[in-house]
Amino acid sequence: MAIASGCFIGAAHGSRLQGRDTQLGLRAVLLTNGLWLIFQALGLLTTDELLSNALYIGGLIWGLTGVGAWVYFVSAYTGRSYHLNRRYRGLAVSVYLGLLVVKLTNPLYGLYVSTQLQQTPYPHLVVEPELFYWVSFSLTYALVAISFYWLVQTLRESSSPTIGLGALAVLSLFPVVPRVAIQALPAESLPPIMLGLSFEPVGVTAFLLGVLVFVGEPFRQVEQSARSKFFEEADDATYVYGTDGRLVEMNRRADKLEATLGVDCQTVDAFEQAFRPVDNEADTDTVTVELDGETRFFDVTVNQMGVGAERVGVVASVRDITERIERKRDLELKERAMDEANVGITISDPATEDNPLIYVNDGFVKQTGYSRTESVGRNCRFLQGEETEESTLDDLREAIAADTPITVELRNYRQNGEQFWNRLSVTPIFDDAGELANHIGIQQDVTQIRESQRELRAERERFELLIESTDEYAFFVVGANETIETWNDGAADRFGYDTDTAVGMSVADLHPAEDREAGRPARLLQQARHTGEASDEGWRIRADGSEFYADVRYAALRDNDGELQGYAQIVRDMTEQRRQQRRTECFVAESEDVVTIVDPDGTISYASRSADRVLGYSPDDLTGKNLFDQLHPDDREGAMEAFFSGTNDPDARFQIDCRFLPDDGEWRELELRCRNMRSDDAIDGMLLYLRDVSAAKSRTRRLEALFNGTFSFTGLLEPDGTVLKVNDAALEFGGFDREEVVGEPFAEASWWTHSTAVEDRLRRSLDKAAAGEFVRYETEVQGTAGLETIDFSVKPITNEAEDVTLLVVEGRQITTERRQQQHAAMMQRVMRHNMRNDLNKVRGWAQVLATEENAETKTKHLNRIETIVDEWETMVEQVKQLRQLTDSAMGDQSVVATQSVVDNLKAWSHETELDVTIESTVAEPADVRVSETVEDAITRLVSIAAGRSAAKDSTTEVTMTKTTDDWVEITVFVTESALTAAETAVLATGEETELLHAQGVAVWLIRTMIGESGGGITAKTADGTTNVQFKIPIRQPPELSKQ
Repeated sequence: MAIASGCFIGAAHGSRLQGRDTQLGLRAVLLTNGLWLIFQALGLLTTDELLSNALYIGGLIWGLTGVGAWVYFVSAYTGRSYHLNRRYRGLAVSVYLGLLVVKLTNPLYGLYVSTQLQQTPYPHLVVEPELFYWVSFSLTYALVAISFYWLVQTLRESSSPTIGLGALAVLSLFPVVPRVAIQALPAESLPPIMLGLSFEPVGVTAFLLGVLVFVGEPFRQVEQSARSKFFEEADDATYVYGTDGRLVEMNRRADKLEATLGVDCQTVDAFEQAFRPVDNEADTDTVTVELDGETRFFDVTVNQMGVGAERVGVVASVRDITERIERKRDLELKERAMDEANVGITISDPATEDNPLIYVNDGFVKQTGYSRTESVGRNCRFLQGEETEESTLDDLREAIAADTPITVELRNYRQNGEQFWNRLSVTPIFDDAGELANHIGIQQDVTQIRESQRELRAERERFELLIESTDEYAFFVVGANETIETWNDGAADRFGYDTDTAVGMSVADLHPAEDREAGRPARLLQQARHTGEASDEGWRIRADGSEFYADVRYAALRDNDGELQGYAQIVRDMTEQRRQQRRTECFVAESEDVVTIVDPDGTISYASRSADRVLGYSPDDLTGKNLFDQLHPDDREGAMEAFFSGTNDPDARFQIDCRFLPDDGEWRELELRCRNMRSDDAIDGMLLYLRDVSAAKSRTRRLEALFNGTFSFTGLLEPDGTVLKVNDAALEFGGFDREEVVGEPFAEASWWTHSTAVEDRLRRSLDKAAAGEFVRYETEVQGTAGLETIDFSVKPITNEAEDVTLLVVEGRQITTERRQQQHAAMMQRVMRHNMRNDLNKVRGWAQVLATEENAETKTKHLNRIETIVDEWETMVEQVKQLRQLTDSAMGDQSVVATQSVVDNLKAWSHETELDVTIESTVAEPADVRVSETVEDAITRLVSIAAGRSAAKDSTTEVTMTKTTDDWVEITVFVTESALTAAETAVLATGEETELLHAQGVAVWLIRTMIGESGGGITAKTADGTTNVQFKIPIRQPPELSKQ
């Protein structure tokens, strides 16, 4: 405890040293060692194992802190700057904190020491070192050894007496002896007091207290000597001024600076005057001085100097930073130059892991699309991709590893994924010591160059292939002296000369004699010499004297200096082409069409010889006329619109039907087939074929009249059922425009879509006909007036190969005929069955009446006869109505709004007191109209059903709904079988069975009324309930339907 107290007293006297850092270090060493000793002393006094262990660890922590303080003190005392270096200080703090964590967590993990409190020979803590103990031990002793080396070296170099200091330094090492003994000797051989103690703080404390008490003056002199050496060897010119502002001392660099600048800085004011910044407002301590015409830059620093709280003077330093400023400016200039370069420039740092980029210029950013932020800090390989050649990368890696320059071309990828060819040059840069400092990369986008080279190679290969491989062309080179110098196989085949004979010949020998006499060969070469190329189409002479028609191309050959070297000639044999051309000319002349070429403004620039025969104009008379002046005024507008639209479309092909005025003055119907050939140099205009179709048009009109004049529904179909043509009768019946039907499937026309069964049967019939079978049957179709019955047939038309190429469909309307037949049959059955039965009844009742004497009974018999006669009267009236309906036309029927139908039914139900429910969901019922007979038919059916309901527990419901724009659906729902099965069958099929009463005729009349209105009926009975549905076409008022 006494030694610890001495440490604390010595720390108070530490201010006797001059250096602030030396004072701080000395005090820190004494305080940490004093605390270390106190923790050890307390550990010897305690008998609690946990407390003893905690005090031991605490002491070790203060001991570790003391080692750091000792190194800090020695560095400051000996005039070194390690204690001021941020990197070293940061490293020291990191290691200290790491060891501190290990020591503090030792009770949990035991990574530092294992401890156990033993009671013999006296209570002491037994310590077993672990891994991190030896790490800490080695590190601390190494630092202590280094610091003692600094201390001893300073003492040796000092001019002050240092014998006492050396003795104290040796004395401070005595703790090493017991430490070695404890580690080397068995514990039994050592005094008990040595167990569990650390002797290091004793030695350090002895040294420091000794120098403070016994050799304080030499100790301070050594500090001043070390500081003076540091002062003289400093890189800066340094001035020390006292509290009065006068110069106390300055180093050699300050002397040299004053001599160079011609200044005298004996006072602080003189210093500040000499080194005052030019721009007082500038945010910098840099001073600019003109010296012998050269600008020098100095960095000036002025600091107050003190001991504790006392100010003892001023320290001023001046550093010449001219070279640093110039290097900075030079670097900025080079960087600006690199940024403005068109190529990409990069600098990488090979000293850093993965050789990342530390600089990229603007050219690199523009070239790759990667920003500086995205590029700097990454290896340049981020430009590589799937198609970057691995062999090129291997060459690049080998050159970089060998520190040799290299230039390669490789595929790289921009930031947007676009591929480009990169010519990359990488150069290593070495520093003054010959060490590799950086890699400079120069990147140039050579994509267009590579593409141009590729196209040039491809063009050269195609040209060589053309020369060497084709038999169709002759290729040879003619020298400047007009003699043949080269001759390929194609030339030998075309002209018949072998190479030895041809080479050296005059090129004029290949021309006919008349061309040579006219100077044509020389003129063609002359033209090629002046314009670079020439062409000629004419006759050439073979070796055997025969001629062939040729297309010849000339090209002048010049060297890099533009000097003429000769001519290249390519000769193509056009004999067959010329023969074909003459055939074409003959064909055009004899064609039924007049072939014309028309300029974009409509002027005829060419007409074939057939114009005379077809139009009565000679080709010369027709040439120069404007096409539209010859067209009928009514046809001119449409023809001009089609023609001028076609002139602007390079791919236009179109046809114009119009009337043309020939030379005889009678209008002809022409078919003009036009094609835009303006891009064809041989035509350079609109190609028109004029064909006289007057006779064909006349025949077509007659056929059309026959086709449309028939009353039958007629049409022409493709084998797949697509409509090609329909006559007017069919269109009028369905209420269609021709465009709605032609080109569409026949089975999807609304003639058939009212019934799925009707549509399915039609499709089956078309399939049979397409297979070659004739089909005929009766069916119902939907027209503007509703449903009609037709006699329908499909006839296949075949070609010579028996393939079906066309289907002819025909439908003949037989609605009236079929209904009259059905009515006649019905009347015949009524007369044959009902009338015979009723006459037999009348005859029987009459016989009974003749013999009956009772007056009341006679009255009953008379009433029965009267009832039969009344029924006959009703039936006769119904038959009369049937005849009137059959004889009337649908278009003559009156129409009534569905609202009126509903209102009338409700009023009738109310008057007759019949139990009938009537509902309607038709929107705007006042505007939706149906045939007037529909109301009568519904009233009759409801009357029959509701009248019988009085005798049965049944109900009758009527609902009206608009299903589409063209149809209204009315449903009559009757329960408890108010209608008989026979009556239901008549409503559903129209095929009546036995009609036992006049009501049978009434049901037939209902069906007839619905049929005459164009509607249809479905009826079915299930579980005693009858459901009758009427599908009624919507009608227009007569005054609207006639418009």
